[in-house]
Amino acid sequence: MRITVKALMELSVIVHNHCGIVLKKNKAYLIENRLQPLIEEYSLSSFEELIARAKDSSKLTSHIVDLMTTNETSFFRDKKPYELLKEKLLPDWQANFGKKSGHLNIWSSACSTGQEVYSIAITLMEYFRGDIINHNIKIKASDISDSAIVKASSGRYSNYEISRGLNAVQLNKYFTKEDACWKIKDELRSMAYFEKINLLQPKLEYGRFDIIFCRNVAIYFSKPDRRRLFESLSSCLNNNGVLIIGATESLFDINEQLKRLDYNGTAYYSRIQP
Repeated sequence: MRITVKALMELSVIVHNHCGIVLKKNKAYLIENRLQPLIEEYSLSSFEELIARAKDSSKLTSHIVDLMTTNETSFFRDKKPYELLKEKLLPDWQANFGKKSGHLNIWSSACSTGQEVYSIAITLMEYFRGDIINHNIKIKASDISDSAIVKASSGRYSNYEISRGLNAVQLNKYFTKEDACWKIKDELRSMAYFEKINLLQPKLEYGRFDIIFCRNVAIYFSKPDRRRLFESLSSCLNNNGVLIIGATESLFDINEQLKRLDYNGTAYYSRIQP
């Protein structure tokens, strides 16, 4: 079933209002493919009927947003941020703050189905080793998608998902086999807590963090929404806290509160101190 230009524009407004993603005209084929199963599930005759029903149903609107949210991810996707975490950020935190407070707060702000969260947890386990019990470490994990949050919180992954980014040693050390799935071990799962969050909603108290991951999210936003997003995230950083964004992303001409730093070719950002 083909989507008309008018329906695409109306759908774009719905999706943008709920999660900030900008759907462009050249994404019509993607939209048709992702939403066709929903049209069949609800026995609808057109995208126009889908839109009309969504205007009166928050549940259907959430389902549309779920399907249009990009959840493509893998364990240790782009290894450099995790090398940055292990080789630079954790040693710096431990030297300057770890011995004083022992509290390390990390936020995976667009966690999708959880691979980023558990990649962070594995990195923490490998860095601190047995000493991790002496630190109070929490990973806040959030996403706009209900289904992604449910999946991430369960910590269960198929053989295919496990094969993307994990080596055999990590698999056997940090996961247990459960029927046809692999489940993250409780000691890693207990580090994380999950919450549905729209990063563009009117500012709420998200908390304060030493490290924030927000990778490959803002590329789907308009420039004004990118500004709002990074203003919000920068205000959530502790003093000397850092923000990690996607390898192809930049804050140039987007945020003046954050300064760019570099470690072995990997960019990250910290708040400019007054």
